[in-house]
Amino acid sequence: MAKTLRYYWHPDCEGCEELKPAFKELAKLKGWKYREINVETCKTKRCDDIEYVPTVYVGSKQLDLKEMEKLLNE
Repeated sequence: MAKTLRYYWHPDCEGCEELKPAFKELAKLKGWKYREINVETCKTKRCDDIEYVPTVYVGSKQLDLKEMEKLLNE
């Protein structure tokens, strides 16, 4: 079963807009599914618990900033 990269973002976040294409391409290259979730319109507990954007999950694991950077630099 393919992993899913979930990209949580906010429309007012310039960094989110800049990083979105990189994570989308990364998911494609790794053969993962890709989902973008706008935290402004999301009504789940996970979205309520997001402390910063962008937030990235691979499978069920939330990546910290160092892990996101490492993943993008692979």
